[in-house]
Amino acid sequence: MAEIEFDIRNLPEQVGPPDHWQERAACYGLDPEVFFPTTEEEAGLALSYCGVCTVRDVCLAWAVQNGERYGVWGGTTEQQRRRIVRDVA
Repeated sequence: MAEIEFDIRNLPEQVGPPDHWQERAACYGLDPEVFFPTTEEEAGLALSYCGVCTVRDVCLAWAVQNGERYGVWGGTTEQQRRRIVRDVA
């Protein structure tokens, strides 16, 4: 899994819940199982959808602000989000 560089301090500060933006997401209507891989190596398909998503920053901000521990959110895996948050703390 490639290392990402992302500064969560640049994310939107006020983010509405997913029902406010999820209809514009690249993953809208897809099988949620894709976004909850059992290993980091299986996250590739989900990350490819995130790569073209117009609400990626909002999605990642939601996940970080709400402590989403599982799944792919905003183009990050569980481990990547933990690293990003830890590096800012």
